[in-house]
Amino acid sequence: MRTDLRSFRTNAFDPQTLVVLETAFDEAWLTLKSIGNASIKPDELARSVLRLAMEGERDPVRLHDGALEGLLPAPAWREAS
Repeated sequence: MRTDLRSFRTNAFDPQTLVVLETAFDEAWLTLKSIGNASIKPDELARSVLRLAMEGERDPVRLHDGALEGLLPAPAWREAS
């Protein structure tokens, strides 16, 4: 599932950074689906990724992990990723 992170006022990010953010989102979304989580909505996950990016994070693994940690306890998803 791909969400358009550009719709969340991401004018502050260059195209290369948007690719990193979308990749982190996609991987985190796949992780959520692999554990059967249906309670987290795509826009919640996108906001979590963007919050970290606005704080300066650009590493896709840390974006993935940080976004999920902000939404679920780590034991719920860490083994699946």
